[in-house]
Amino acid sequence: MQLDTLNRKELFDEISDLARNQGISTQEEWDGLVDEVVESHISLGELDEDQDLEGLKNALMEKWEVHTSQSHPESDADREET
Repeated sequence: MQLDTLNRKELFDEISDLARNQGISTQEEWDGLVDEVVESHISLGELDEDQDLEGLKNALMEKWEVHTSQSHPESDADREET
């Protein structure tokens, strides 16, 4: 039985919110947070260990740039103006 109650977007949103709240500022910290969050959802039974969890973690870790661009939209606007 697959307990895939969370999709990647929901996980990304959760990780992104936690990263903002915790002041995560590096890719390394982001990767650690991704690992912690995925592991916690496995422990809660919300993700199944039979899923491609390494692929899921890698996909979420690759979202660091998306997180930083969403967390600092004023930086993008400033770059466009210069």
